[in-house]
Amino acid sequence: KQWYQRRVRGVLNYYTNYYYKSNLSFSLSDNMANEAAIKAAFSKFDSDNNGLISYEELEAVFCGIGGFATPEDLRKIIQSVDEDMDGCINFNEFLALSMKLQSAQTEDSLKKLFAGMDQDGDRYLTRAELREGMSKFLGKDPSDEQIESALITLDVNQDGKVSYQEFANNFLCRLHTILDTPAK
Repeated sequence: KQWYQRRVRGVLNYYTNYYYKSNLSFSLSDNMANEAAIKAAFSKFDSDNNGLISYEELEAVFCGIGGFATPEDLRKIIQSVDEDMDGCINFNEFLALSMKLQSAQTEDSLKKLFAGMDQDGDRYLTRAELREGMSKFLGKDPSDEQIESALITLDVNQDGKVSYQEFANNFLCRLHTILDTPAK
């Protein structure tokens, strides 16, 4: 029971920070936690407010940062938590997904994902490295608009490059780690 309470508290902290940053980057530090933050994060995805995140809504969020996922990737993300098999993510599944995204396995996957894009090993992604990494995931060269959108979203301190911490604190980058695990 204590383990579960710590996990839920961690999820609440996760979304409290997300909610107060107003974009899809957040800190995983311990701040004031509340259920409203999780619901606010869920509602960022659930644009029609029907209590479900559909494929189209997940796609719209990804397109907002430059389309950094293929249609197959988005389906795999949904399938990874879709317990009721309705093709959508409900609030409980979203909560489970967020807990999954804080696991040690996710941290390892994030490091591998970032390292695969960080060609010079300096722990920063330049525009060129981001372009190359997105190209691998999309299966085609991203447009200049997609690169610019991804940089605006990921480069929180606006120094022209994406640090590992900025990358790791981004909810959508964390979602990409699901693509390294087998679908259910």
